[in-house]
This record gives sequence, structure tokens and C-alpha cells, in this order.
Amino acid sequence: MHGTVGVFVADFDEPDPSDAYQIVGYQEYANALNNLVPLVRAADEASLRVYDKIISDMPELVIYTNLSRRFGLVQMQNFSLPPRLRNTSNLYRQSSLNETGNDANAYKRSGIGWLIALARLEHGSIEIGYQTNVSPFNLEELTKVETPAFSALLLDGARSHYWAMKMDSVTHYLIEGNVPKVSDRTALAYGRRAVLVQEMLKTLNQLAGRQFTPAQKQELQSWYKNMSAVREGVVYNVYETYKVAIAKKGIGNIELKGCPPLVSGIRDDILRGRASISLEE
Repeated sequence: MHGTVGVFVADFDEPDPSDAYQIVGYQEYANALNNLVPLVRAADEASLRVYDKIISDMPELVIYTNLSRRFGLVQMQNFSLPPRLRNTSNLYRQSSLNETGNDANAYKRSGIGWLIALARLEHGSIEIGYQTNVSPFNLEELTKVETPAFSALLLDGARSHYWAMKMDSVTHYLIEGNVPKVSDRTALAYGRRAVLVQEMLKTLNQLAGRQFTPAQKQELQSWYKNMSAVREGVVYNVYETYKVAIAKKGIGNIELKGCPPLVSGIRDDILRGRASISLEE
């Protein structure tokens, strides 16, 4: 066998400060959790009311929920929309998990519990995409004051990501196995997002599964299955893309990097014989 795989680092003409945003955000969310969780655990009811008042007086700390409401603004009578988008928008409007109303002011939230919950959600979301942490949201440290807000944000996050992906043509290309339409790098990014939605749904079921009606539970399960189809599409896309690269260049080894659950899924498919890689002699 011959050939090598190069390791490349993104090369920018000029430094781009936005490249550091995820790292800085990750550290900021960690700092928030490390400082605020011990604070509320040691606080009595009077202190918690004071914390809520301080945060409520700071507009920059307002948290907006029901972010998926923007999908309800698609006008169904606009028949110039592609059929797939019209159909998906119909499904969104019929969802049993939507909140009603499009007034952003109705979904303004503030308080110490909401602040900690948002930090936990964002920190855990980064963990899911780039780490192998078996408890990315660190539920062992979940406090009573943040639990209701955290459950609400989990549903809101899963709902927003799910419908955004359902209305994105790339998602459907992946499910359909349309490899030429999606680069392997894009496929992995969408796969990471599918993993995130599934982890949010699993955590939501663990924390608040009893609050949902049978119809809502069934819909949540359908979301989970749909994200599994996306992940399968990612595996197929990456396999087909790398198979072509191997055939052309005779690559002797492929070291997969990326979202740990996705990498594990790809390797598992190869080991179980659902996928294979042939190397040039």
C-alpha cells in the first residue's frame, strides 16, 4: 500500500477573530457555571430574590425563548415556495410541541435560574460536538433553581435545530444519499448538529419526560429517528467520498477526526461490514 494523508490547518490571509469565538464562549460558559452554581447552592430564598432582581435590571442578560417561532412566519399561500418547504412548514404549523404567538416580548426570560440554564446548555452543546464526555450537560450539578428553565431551553433548542434542519435542502440531500451535493466537511457539520439534537432530546426525556402527552412523546421520537437518518446519511457521504479519494490516490490510512459520536458510528459501520474501504496494492 502506498500514499499518505496530510494534516492541514486552516490558512487565513489575515487573522480572523471569529475563529476564537467558540473557545472564548466555551470558557465563559464554564466560568459562569463554576461561579454561579456554588452561589445559588449557598443562597437562601431572600438571596435568590435579590439575584433575580439584579439580573432582571440588566437588559443584556435577557434570554429569548421559542426561537423556532420564525418558521411560523412562512406564508403558506405563497405557492412560489418549493413544495418541500411548503410541506415542512405545514408540518411545523401542525406540531404539538409549538408555542403559540410570534411576539418576541412574550418570550423574554430573566433571572439567575435562566442564566445558569443557558450557560449549561451552551457549554454542554460544545462538549457534545467536540468531546467524549458521557454527561455533557453535567446533570450531576444541576440545581433546583435552574431545572425548569433548563428543561424549557432543551425543548426550545431541539425544536429550533430540528425545524431549521428540516427546512434545509442539505439535510434532505444527506438522507437521500445525494453525495455530489454535499461535501464531506459539510456532512460532518450537519452530523454534529444531528447528534446535538438527539442529546438534547435524550436529556429532555430524562428530566421532563412525564410532562408530555402521548402525542408529544410520539413526535419527539419522530424527531430523534429523523436525526438518526441524517447521521446515517453522513456516514454514507463520508464513506463514499473517501472511497473515491482512496481509489484515485491510493491512500493507505484514514484517521478520522471530528464529532466523537459520528466518528464512532463511521468506524462501527466499517467494523460490522455495513461499509468497507478498499486499499490499492
